[in-house]
Amino acid sequence: MKDKEIINDSFALGGFTSGKNGIWTRNEPFDPPADDYAALSSKLGIPLSRFIRPYQASGDKVEIVTAEHGGSGVIKDNELKRTDGLVTAEKGVALSVIAADCVPVYLIARSAGVIGLLHCGWRSAAGGLLHNGIAAMKELGASPAEIQFIIGPHICADCYEVGEEVRTEYAKAFSEKELEAIFKVRDKRLYLSLSKALQLKAEAEGILQEKISAVNECTCHDKSYYSYRRGDRGRQDLAYLVLK
Repeated sequence: MKDKEIINDSFALGGFTSGKNGIWTRNEPFDPPADDYAALSSKLGIPLSRFIRPYQASGDKVEIVTAEHGGSGVIKDNELKRTDGLVTAEKGVALSVIAADCVPVYLIARSAGVIGLLHCGWRSAAGGLLHNGIAAMKELGASPAEIQFIIGPHICADCYEVGEEVRTEYAKAFSEKELEAIFKVRDKRLYLSLSKALQLKAEAEGILQEKISAVNECTCHDKSYYSYRRGDRGRQDLAYLVLK
């Protein structure tokens, strides 16, 4: 079990955790909350009725959420289906996404009082998820230039071997020079840096380079986390972010 504090100041609290069992989902809409969610709720002092978890699909959909969505995906079913990004301007609402190698991206706009949390797999990192997340934050009054962009723990470029079809897909979204920075070849094998891809995407959206940072922890290397590539099935880590 491992808990990583990503941010904790007067504005926001965010973290990344494996939990004890790595089970954050329920089998049926009316099942009780997962034990790991209950434990996290107790630890943070945030009621389960204030947590929100979307039903993710490794896509581009982002939803603006409020307290009305509280408990969704945690203690009740919800309409946040095929959704990989959450944005809110409401205090005390805990955004959360599950990940087991994919990238959690924490978005913080202090002046506007807006936060966002994204779940970026390789498709989302090349697609429109980040653009849509920034657009949702702009809708709530945030400016890209003020957004703090934090890349959470995820599978690193040394571990993430991919096929040539992934590079072909990325070629639709990045220049040849950018592709050279995103992909590396070792022993005739292709490796992808999700972190680099997301940094380039963020800069293209108007986020300032000095506001972009990354947590240097790999979910595949670090056995305290759950990792799909390492063989964990049915168990994930959880990213969360709440506006204080």
